[in-house]
Amino acid sequence: MKSEKIQPKTELIVQHNKLIESKYRLTLQEKRVILWLLSQIKPTDNDFTRHRISIKEFCSITQVSHHGMYTELQKVTKRLIGRVLSIRDLSKNRTLQVSWLSVADYWHNEGIVELKIAQELRPYLLELKKEFTVIKIPDIMGLSSIYAVRIFELLKQYQYLGSREIDISDLRKFCFIEGNKYKLYGIFKVKVLEIAKREINSKTDILIDYEEIKQSRKITSVNFSIKKNPNYKTTEFEKSQIEKAEIIQKELRSEKAIINQLIEYGFTNSQAKRIVKLNSQEAISNAIKAVDIQVLRGKVKNAKAMLIKAIQEQWHPEKYRNKTFSTSS
Repeated sequence: MKSEKIQPKTELIVQHNKLIESKYRLTLQEKRVILWLLSQIKPTDNDFTRHRISIKEFCSITQVSHHGMYTELQKVTKRLIGRVLSIRDLSKNRTLQVSWLSVADYWHNEGIVELKIAQELRPYLLELKKEFTVIKIPDIMGLSSIYAVRIFELLKQYQYLGSREIDISDLRKFCFIEGNKYKLYGIFKVKVLEIAKREINSKTDILIDYEEIKQSRKITSVNFSIKKNPNYKTTEFEKSQIEKAEIIQKELRSEKAIINQLIEYGFTNSQAKRIVKLNSQEAISNAIKAVDIQVLRGKVKNAKAMLIKAIQEQWHPEKYRNKTFSTSS
C-alpha cells in the first residue's frame, strides 16, 4: 500500500446550498464523520480522493471506546454507506438520491481507515462558484445535538438576510424527525428548538432567536432571526484563555468568601490568608460547615479553636452532623 500524507484539516467547510437543503437521516455520530470528511477537502481540489484517518482519531470523533473499536467503527461506516440523501434541484426538475460514502477501507495493521465521498456529490462540494455556504468547522463540531447541527446549517445559509421562516413540517423533515416523535409542538420546542438555540448561541458565530407563526391558533412555522454573535470567541486559543480567566475569577471570589468567613470566626486577615494558603478551599469550606452545625446547636465554647481543629482533621459536615463537640481552649 502506498503511504500518503494525511491532509491537514481546514478551518472551513464549504457546501452547496442544495446539499444543505437536502433531506437525510444521520445520527450525531455519523454527522461528525461527514463533517470531518468535508473538512479534508481543499479549495484547490477538483476531484474526490480517499482521506486517511487514524483509528484513534476516528474513535475520538465518533466517541467510540477503544474496546471492540473496529467492530463499532465498521458499523458506523456501513451505516453511512447505506444512508441515502435526497437532493432536489427545482431548476432541472430533478431529485438525486445518493449515499454519503462510496468507500470505507480499513487497514488493521496500520491502524487507519480510508474514507471517500461518493462521486455524485462532486457538484455540491468542489469548485463552487455560487450558491454555497461557508461554515467554521470548530463551531459545528462543538455542537452536541444533531438538531442543533442541522438548524445551524440551515440558518447559517441565510445569515446575510438576517432571518429565515421555516414550516414546522419542513423543519421536522430537515431534522429527520418522523412519525409521532415530538409530535406535540410543546415537546418539539423543548427538545429541538430550545436546545438548538442554546447551543448555537453559546458555541457558534451566529446569534439566533425565533418567533412562532400561527394559523388558526396552531403554530405552523417559526421565523428565525439571525445575526452576528457579539460574544463569539474567534479562536480556540481565545476561548481557552477566557475559560481560564473565568476559572481564576471564580476561584478568587471563592477565596475571598472563605477569608471573610474565617475573619467572622475571629481570625485576622493575615491569619485567614495563611490558612487559605496552607489548606485547600474545599477542606476549609467543609470544616466551616461542620463547625457551623455545632455552633447552631449551642454546644461550642470556643468556635475559633474548634475550627482550627476541624481544618487540621479535615472534618466533613456530613460526618459530624450527628456528633457534638466542646472545645474550651
